[in-house]
Amino acid sequence: MTSAPPPRRRWLRLGHLDLSDLLVETFSVLLGVLLALLINSWVQARQTGHKVAEAQASIHGELMADRKRLATMGDYYHQINQQLDAAMKTPHPPAHCDDLPDWKGLITPLLVRAAYDTAANSGVFAEMKFEDTSRIAGLYAELARYEAFSYKVEDWMMGQNLAGHGQGFDASMCHAFLGDLERSAQRVQGDLDAYFGASAPPP
Repeated sequence: MTSAPPPRRRWLRLGHLDLSDLLVETFSVLLGVLLALLINSWVQARQTGHKVAEAQASIHGELMADRKRLATMGDYYHQINQQLDAAMKTPHPPAHCDDLPDWKGLITPLLVRAAYDTAANSGVFAEMKFEDTSRIAGLYAELARYEAFSYKVEDWMMGQNLAGHGQGFDASMCHAFLGDLERSAQRVQGDLDAYFGASAPPP
């Protein structure tokens, strides 16, 4: 009967764990941690991308709606100015723009910026490209300046109307101010069209 071969000597044993087993377990743990970090990073990047895309879509829709409001107001100003041009050439021009048949008052555009404010407060702009954020901020600043100018015109003309004992808005003042509002609206519309990437007005 032959005797069993002597047990193979191991160079290093840690308790009941061989060095090779320890290396395998350590590698497995590190690989698991690395995979978890990669998955977490991918999930966060995906969520951030979704938030940015959602914010951009909301801002695009909001700017599109503001552009349509500006176009409506610009058309109205242009129509009134044409009527004033024609009326001024008559033997008895109207003293007040209130006398025009299509006069609907000093209508100021109700521009909105809810999507922009939401994006700013949520920190989404920090995840967007700087040039995109800067361009969007510039467009909203233009809209805010235009709206402020509209309200100043309205306040000034209302004050003149009260000073004239409510007889109406002076026709020559209407002509001048509505011309300025029309040109300003067209400039902002042009910048919005450039942002949308189309030379023609959006549908």
